[in-house]
Amino acid sequence: MIEINAIVKEWYNWKHYKIGKFDVWFNGYILNGSKTLFLNKGVGLLKSALSTNNDFDCWMKDARGHFSFIITDHKKKILCGVDRVNTIPIFYHLNNTKAVISNYAPDISKVVDVGKKEHNYQAILEIAMSGYTIGKKTIHPKISQLCAGEFLILRGGDTAQVRRYYQYSPWKTKEKSKAKLKNELTEVSRQILKDMVKNADGRQIVIPLSAGNDSRFIASGLKELKVKNVFCFSYGINNNFEVETAKKIAEKLDYQWLYVPLSIKSQTAFFKEKEFDDFWKFTDTLSNSPVLIDYSAVKKIKESGKISKDAIFVNGNAGDFITGNHLMSNCSLSGDKNKSYLIESMLKKHYSLWNCLKTVDNVSAIKSELEKEVSKLINDYALSWSNFSEIGESMEWLGRQSKFVTTTQRSYEFHGYNWMLPMWDTIYMDFWESVPKRYKSGQSLYIETLRENNWGGVWGNIQVNNKRIASNKLKTVRNFSKIFFAFSGKDVWHQFDKKFFSYFYDNTAGTAIMPYKHAFFDRCGFRSRNSWIAKRYLYEKGIDINSDKIFKDL
Repeated sequence: MIEINAIVKEWYNWKHYKIGKFDVWFNGYILNGSKTLFLNKGVGLLKSALSTNNDFDCWMKDARGHFSFIITDHKKKILCGVDRVNTIPIFYHLNNTKAVISNYAPDISKVVDVGKKEHNYQAILEIAMSGYTIGKKTIHPKISQLCAGEFLILRGGDTAQVRRYYQYSPWKTKEKSKAKLKNELTEVSRQILKDMVKNADGRQIVIPLSAGNDSRFIASGLKELKVKNVFCFSYGINNNFEVETAKKIAEKLDYQWLYVPLSIKSQTAFFKEKEFDDFWKFTDTLSNSPVLIDYSAVKKIKESGKISKDAIFVNGNAGDFITGNHLMSNCSLSGDKNKSYLIESMLKKHYSLWNCLKTVDNVSAIKSELEKEVSKLINDYALSWSNFSEIGESMEWLGRQSKFVTTTQRSYEFHGYNWMLPMWDTIYMDFWESVPKRYKSGQSLYIETLRENNWGGVWGNIQVNNKRIASNKLKTVRNFSKIFFAFSGKDVWHQFDKKFFSYFYDNTAGTAIMPYKHAFFDRCGFRSRNSWIAKRYLYEKGIDINSDKIFKDL
């Protein structure tokens, strides 16, 4: 008999319930019904000897919302699961005698011996190169993570099982005219926002408003629905394009709006605070580096007293991905050549945080893991290479989107707020799964529908993503510096520009996670703020990514 050990922190929106003899922990929200009904159904299935694996699959797949849960009697049975995009992670350790489950990975490491191998060096390499691991692995060799669309179940036997109940499957397309799809997109967009507002039940909705399409879609959709209790905010360094555009949008929609100024100086101060150390620990999954993008802005808004204590944060995360902006370019190759092209494209896009780590051995190790995932996907769903871009989409859903991007939500939880993700709503995902590639390419269906509907009147003459360098002083110095590279070639200039100026490009000033001198003297070739965040995360685990020794066990 397997010994069950559930180690659950009742913190940051995690709540404990008692249903009969079962202890239940839940975090998140359910849109199609109540969480009470959802959890009671789960307990009922777990208790019944007649329940099949398919019963559990259907129960999970039908749940509409974002959530995680753990249900156990502490003796023979345990059931835990995450939603379709793993917005709230769960971790586990399994062997022949023990099942340890937790909502906080470091707590499992306290009761599970590492053994002979101190770290999973493959996991370390993946985090160093991308910010997150591939598949279920963590940097602890004996701790795993439930991936998006998975649950774990043990029903009194000798074997615990991890099941996939959902796979994002953009190959399940349905042939329809673009006009019909636009009508359907309009209706499904109304529906996800209506249901979100109903779930909010009058509470204030707070939107991080940018210059892009997705947060504008949410804000303008709420205006279309005549929702009044909406607060918008934007943040970043002075004169950045996101803030200027967002202000125009909020004014047009007649929504209250606040600009939260950030700078290298202010961010450096935030990152030295004890509270930030607490946040850093809270976000530790052992499987991805933290995401800091909203942390400081939410902290300042909370301290300003300008939003309600029970406000709900709603961002536009995943909008660009799910609507087609991340589609891979067409490839006319076939067989293994096509597979190699896909892997190379993923490697270039997602595994390039540090140039110095892209050695032959490291690249080979990453490719090997990606090839395993791609091959499994192709075999499990009987796909062919005509599904090239769809395979890439599904891989990104299971990887960067559900492992890294969803971590943004931790900022809201840490500061004491609930959140919702309408663009990861299950009915929105189901719709976009069905849209043929030719309508998703370039986000044509999405953008055309937004502009034609013109909700709130903000889709006409207010520009989208008019990107530029914010600091006039930086632009002047940078332009002057170009004179000295007139005859050196673009590559030499870009290398100089990256090393000396790019530290100050980040509109969120998130590069302040490391002092400028680290960028100035960098010899490893950083890509973005996420490079420094991943490096600091691993360094605080006792892992130096610049050491030639750390990957010796790969």
